[in-house]
Amino acid sequence: MRKPKSFEEGSAALQQVLDQLSDPATPLDKAIKLYSDAAGLIAYCNETLEHARLEMERIDLSLPHSSSTEPAGEEDILA
Repeated sequence: MRKPKSFEEGSAALQQVLDQLSDPATPLDKAIKLYSDAAGLIAYCNETLEHARLEMERIDLSLPHSSSTEPAGEEDILA
């Protein structure tokens, strides 16, 4: 299986693999290959989400008032 180009593509591919795995007509040898594909797609999606989380944290740290753990109020946004 080729590496997805985006999280959305990886997520869609994973859903297709899971659909095939849940089909009782899927032969065992194909199910094992699908299971391997699913594991790779899950790893890719998790890595992509972790990268996005770290990027959002980096952005948050660069904002003024980033030390506050409370959500910004309307007055903070308009200031």
